[in-house]
Amino acid sequence: MSDQKKDTLVEINIPGNPEFLRVVRLLVSGYASNHPIPLDEVEDIKVAVSEACNNAIQKSERAGYSGSIKISCWLEDSFVFFKIEDNISETGGEEPDETDDIERGLGFLLIQTLMDEVDVDSDPDTGTRILMKKKIDVA
Repeated sequence: MSDQKKDTLVEINIPGNPEFLRVVRLLVSGYASNHPIPLDEVEDIKVAVSEACNNAIQKSERAGYSGSIKISCWLEDSFVFFKIEDNISETGGEEPDETDDIERGLGFLLIQTLMDEVDVDSDPDTGTRILMKKKIDVA
């Protein structure tokens, strides 16, 4: 782990519950206020991170239990990173209907549009990890 990442890393865990999306938005706003990120980009990042967390929350609801969601953010070089990880298994839960698949697909398209790079690693037994990267001007 680079010194810059270590010195700027912030992590929180939230329950897979929609009422905690406000906490996620506050995290993004608070984190951005400590770094030179323009307001319009902060709004884009808030939408992308909230959408990733919302997808995990919907998965949690389908699974029938409240898994946890870990949100990590850090700076590295001239990028801000947000990683969303859930431990929610998709096996044994309620099957998503076609509308759920479309909404998740649109949410992921929105995330890809708002962020510079998006990497997803998903395992139906252990959960999903989404790594999002946005270039910023570092003063």
